[in-house]
Amino acid sequence: MVCDPITMELLINIAGGIALLLWGVRMVRTGITRSFGAEIRQILATSTQHWGRSFSAGIIVTTVLQSSTATAIIISSFAGRGLVTGSAALTIMLGADVGTSIVVQILSFDVGWLSPVLIAIGVFGFLSGDSSKRRSLSRALIGLGLILLALKLIALESAPARESDIALVILGSLSNEPLLAIFLAAVLTWLTHSSVSIILLVISFSSLQILSLQLALVLVLGANIGGSIAAVTTTLRSLPAAKRVPIGNLCVRII
Repeated sequence: MVCDPITMELLINIAGGIALLLWGVRMVRTGITRSFGAEIRQILATSTQHWGRSFSAGIIVTTVLQSSTATAIIISSFAGRGLVTGSAALTIMLGADVGTSIVVQILSFDVGWLSPVLIAIGVFGFLSGDSSKRRSLSRALIGLGLILLALKLIALESAPARESDIALVILGSLSNEPLLAIFLAAVLTWLTHSSVSIILLVISFSSLQILSLQLALVLVLGANIGGSIAAVTTTLRSLPAAKRVPIGNLCVRII
């Protein structure tokens, strides 16, 4: 099947928006990690005495980092060194799963007008800042602005897809094959290492009525599963105690 020039341009623009979304999420994560990496590890290390503190720590850290994968890798390293028990680590990961949903909920609001403000503040802070911490925080603000900008671009460029015959055929096939849709979303999330990005993409398409609500929910299920696979593959060569945490989290998400 050969795409006409208009369809090809549409696909390229959507791909560019998705790439910008992934890069923005990465910038936020790296900026926050460089600024508060020690504090984040301290919060996780000292929150294992009570399940409530462990659960809350998972929510807070993942909401800040915008990545449950990053939380899983940190906790796995603690578990491998015997600093965290298995039950406490899994409790933190339950909180991390909730934290991911909070991030998506916040970013799904119509706050696109904040994008140029955040980018401007971030660029000014990065160029005028001398300390590494200020520059890292500025990087995180730029990344957040890029996320909002990317969502606007994706929504703008994806609107014509509602009338595309190719899109209707593909999405119709996925609607009739929920297991295939879950598998596809899981693989895409694993490849991008960001369930937040994939779920935001699904929300954007759903809001434009490109995806049905049923298919969107199925894709979100797949993204949740795929979001836990990255941590499993990252810790494959770790000690057994470290591998149990991401594997347990994957089992919980599948269930």
